[in-house]
Amino acid sequence: MLKALLRGAGAIVLLLVLVGAAFAVSARLGVFAIPLEDLRARYETPHSRYVTLDGVQLHIDDRGTGPVVLLVHGHYQSLRIWDDWTRDLARHHRVIRIDMPPYGLSGPDPSGRYSPQRVEQLIERLVEREKLGPYAMGGISTGSAIAMRYSLAHPDQVRALILANAPLVPLPPDMRPKTSATFRFLESNVFKPIYRPKAFYRYLFDRLIANRAVLTDEFVQESYDMHRKPGNERDLETFTHALRFEAKEYGNKSKSTAEQLASVTVPTLVMWGDAGTMLPLSIGCKVATTVSPNAPLLIGYPGAGHFLPREAPRAGRDIDWFLEAPERRLAGGSPPVGTRETCT
Repeated sequence: MLKALLRGAGAIVLLLVLVGAAFAVSARLGVFAIPLEDLRARYETPHSRYVTLDGVQLHIDDRGTGPVVLLVHGHYQSLRIWDDWTRDLARHHRVIRIDMPPYGLSGPDPSGRYSPQRVEQLIERLVEREKLGPYAMGGISTGSAIAMRYSLAHPDQVRALILANAPLVPLPPDMRPKTSATFRFLESNVFKPIYRPKAFYRYLFDRLIANRAVLTDEFVQESYDMHRKPGNERDLETFTHALRFEAKEYGNKSKSTAEQLASVTVPTLVMWGDAGTMLPLSIGCKVATTVSPNAPLLIGYPGAGHFLPREAPRAGRDIDWFLEAPERRLAGGSPPVGTRETCT
């Protein structure tokens, strides 16, 4: 009887191993992938176009007329994160958003160099190709670091900087993101190297989004689909390794980034979802006072979290208000949507 039970248990374990191996092989072979052409047909905007730079077919959304605003999204996002803000900004500006490889609808990079620094190179090529004059540049989360570094490297180009939920200063140990041991194991051994299921994105966004109305099935499905381009797991893992802001590195690598932040001289608007648990408003104050100790401009948005452009959809009006007269806005005044915060 015992031998029969052991044989049965062994057969079940073997079956599970074979199923797991088959799943991993299938994922590696692209069974769960969506062809890029299909994704573009599904998620392009009316203003989508593609620009080939260094062999990369970069997806951009380009709309409106007037002074240029260039927007860079963050990790696990695409240019669609800016949809609501773009509608308001495009009333008075030409708004250019990019899908930084390997995200969104941009094509693969033949060089294989997926990193924030590579994105900065592609932005430089885009600015040259489009012959853009002085412009404002904005970024959210990881994109804020790209925008900040780019502004330092090109002081003749960037006239104003917008930083939304920007992880640009070290976090105290008690604020550093924490995940369960089970999720860390799955993330390291399954989700990153093999396949990120739809449930992965729902779990991730559940931790980052405070405005629950944003966390819809449609939004989760869009995010899941956008990361299913052929070869995306490999390319995304390459990009992730190059990031400065992995959760375990918030206390170390952010130190040099904060030093760079202190060198920013252009008028800067810091926007913050003050209901966020990952980056609370106190971190927003550190970012604002680091970039501009004498006249910090930090606007907070009650009830919003880390995906601020989705969670506070009308906040693009505050960017419009700021860019109308940046130096005057730094000196005082109330934004039309958010709350001007005082950092002590």
